[in-house]
Amino acid sequence: MEVISNSRAATDTRHRIAHPNSHPRQIKVVGIGPGGSASTAKLLSRGLRNVQVVDAPAGSRTASSPEEMLETIRAQGVDLAQSLKGADMLFMVAHATDDVGIAPVIKHLGRQSNVLITGILIQNKQQSSEATLEILRGASDMLIVASDDSYVADMLEELGA
Repeated sequence: MEVISNSRAATDTRHRIAHPNSHPRQIKVVGIGPGGSASTAKLLSRGLRNVQVVDAPAGSRTASSPEEMLETIRAQGVDLAQSLKGADMLFMVAHATDDVGIAPVIKHLGRQSNVLITGILIQNKQQSSEATLEILRGASDMLIVASDDSYVADMLEELGA
């Protein structure tokens, strides 16, 4: 009886696309709160390609819906929708101590653009917040909890940024 192996198929390169990433992804990284903004600012020094850093302005705690909060932000002279337009990948970065009340607005804008959203929560053992975790979990398609800022840049580099 002859044994047939699929190992050749896994290493066969004849059917690979010549330029699989010929259209670079447009990655938008939103810093939420002072900690998230500080983390995303560090990305600028790494020289990542096709990554645009956006700082989310503080929203109004009295707003009852993402649309209402978006109007409050527009009144401050910031067009968050325009800043996030054209994203192929959207990441929200926040620290455990940050006010992440704007995360549902970012989710709303991502849904309008049909973009999946990854939330990244930076926390250590001394800083943890269940409330922040729950808000980001609800506003993200995938949530990553990391212990330091360097994770964000490393992850983006692995994605080809």
